[in-house]
Amino acid sequence: MKQGKTYGNAWLYKALIWLLRHVNIRILYVFQKVCVIPFTLLSKGYKITYRYYHDKCGQGQRQALLSSYRNNSLFGQTVVDKFAMYAGHHFVVRYNGEEQYREMTRKPQALMQLSAHIGCSEILGYSYNNSKPCNVLVYGGENPAMMEYRKQAFGNKDIRMIPVATEGSHSEEIISALDRGEIVCAFADRFMNEKKYLVSKIHGHEVKLARGPFSMAVTRGLDVVMANAMKEPDGSYTAFFTPLHYDRTLTPKAQRQQLADAYCTEIERLLTLYPTQWFNYSDIWLKGQNDK
Repeated sequence: MKQGKTYGNAWLYKALIWLLRHVNIRILYVFQKVCVIPFTLLSKGYKITYRYYHDKCGQGQRQALLSSYRNNSLFGQTVVDKFAMYAGHHFVVRYNGEEQYREMTRKPQALMQLSAHIGCSEILGYSYNNSKPCNVLVYGGENPAMMEYRKQAFGNKDIRMIPVATEGSHSEEIISALDRGEIVCAFADRFMNEKKYLVSKIHGHEVKLARGPFSMAVTRGLDVVMANAMKEPDGSYTAFFTPLHYDRTLTPKAQRQQLADAYCTEIERLLTLYPTQWFNYSDIWLKGQNDK
């Protein structure tokens, strides 16, 4: 992916989905591991991943190279899994924190649901049935064929995609969804506007986060939940619903910072459990501090 856009074209997507309807998914895992992953080793994303393991996690050169390879291999599997969902495959998904999440969605007020580029959160959209409509913020430059496959995979679920553009043309749709008391789902570990970000820390190193989702939650006084789905060795997924708490008596700036810090704390926790599932290939690290 580049800036949230999936590589490929309509013909390639159609061929891949056809294969997944007729071929065991593990064969596609092996194919991408042998034929695709080696070509990613010189990519910008691979270099960012290597620096993450080497500079941020403190791994030695050999271990960082191995972790980066495993990371890219697992990412390839999650991409295959998404197309497998489009082909009608159903994954086993176990849920942590589901009851508390259900209570949050039963409230009449809108809910801000945040995810990060770890694991494969998109699996949740196809496997989980919410009690209120969901509005998912997606990259506005995504391939139209990919957008159509997503719509088909959502089926009769009450999920709507809102393309996000840098000029803010999506703002009215988001506000309308919040006014209706619906769920707004967003990724906060990438941002399109270089002037609008918050700074927090992951593994003790400063990162830049999109300010918009946190500002939206604080301005409206919304409940906030972090939702991510992590891939297990047996091919299943484990979903984690974790409320992000903040003190609503503080200044808006302090509330935003509390939410951003809670968001990064949850990313750290999940990466401790699943260390090779950091799939954010954008350089969000703030330069000049704690760098080796």
